[in-house]
Amino acid sequence: MTASKTWLEALTLDKLHRLAGSIGSPCSGTKAIRVQGIREAISSTKRCKGDQLSLLSIDMGIRNLAFAHFTAKPATETTCLYGLPELHAWHRVAVSQAPKGSKDGLSPGIVGDPISEVRTAAGLLDNVTKESFEPIDYAGHAYNLVNHMLQTYKPNYVLIERQRFRSGGRAAVPEWTIRVGVFEGMLYAVLRTLVESRKVKLVVEPMQPTQVNRYWLEGPDRTVPVSGKKLTGRDVKRAKIDLVGNILEGQSSTARVIMAEGLQPLVQQFVSVWKKEVRTKRGESKGISKLDDLADSFLQGLAWINWQNNRQRLDALGAEALITESG
Repeated sequence: MTASKTWLEALTLDKLHRLAGSIGSPCSGTKAIRVQGIREAISSTKRCKGDQLSLLSIDMGIRNLAFAHFTAKPATETTCLYGLPELHAWHRVAVSQAPKGSKDGLSPGIVGDPISEVRTAAGLLDNVTKESFEPIDYAGHAYNLVNHMLQTYKPNYVLIERQRFRSGGRAAVPEWTIRVGVFEGMLYAVLRTLVESRKVKLVVEPMQPTQVNRYWLEGPDRTVPVSGKKLTGRDVKRAKIDLVGNILEGQSSTARVIMAEGLQPLVQQFVSVWKKEVRTKRGESKGISKLDDLADSFLQGLAWINWQNNRQRLDALGAEALITESG
């Protein structure tokens, strides 16, 4: 793709902000920095070859890692745009400890108390009595988890949520944040080793949560009214859960997803818990922790697919193709 796009320099900061949000490029900094970010995003988008997309979207965690697996065919034989995505798998997993009595691991759906049971990677991780955070143990967890997901879902793209070591203005870095960051690095190392040894052919991309949040919370499907008040972390989590609930119920104005037949029980379970949360006083509810990891992996994957399509449109038609759509 050509990356010159001189017409970008004539756009206002407001239009550049909206444009950047719609393709997943940085929205902060000077005008020159934003323009460069948009150009780089366009140039980094690969020309499709008519292959079906198999996308694995990972929301990082150790006791609550979540992932979603999407596929999407080209919209037509002559276009590089992805068609309607289909969700084939959607799970939360504990990478360090298998629940006792678990035999099948990642069976379709989440059983027990709705969305509360954390499952493990297909029985590949041994039952242990005490959770270990030693690097030698986590290296094995990382390999087993990656190996299982690659064999099961055969992705050609893998997205990994990028971790932040500081948030909320805190000076100290929580120990649990460091543990998740170490495991994140191990996932990259395992994937890079497999790619370099030519055992798999795929692309691994980090995903910035701020860019994913901006895409959904500033877009037409946002569930939070526009105001000058800064959203708290809890507000953002609830807004994303509401977004996913609306998409699953077909109430989204722009986002549509096909659900694989085997996922219907899980989808119904998510919606049931979500509706219960809506009816409950928000301040008293604890169920947010049961849904937000699944919501994050879902929205991250869907945002990436939409970014690729928007970048293709932008490259072919110019800024008006997106700015007009976004209002």
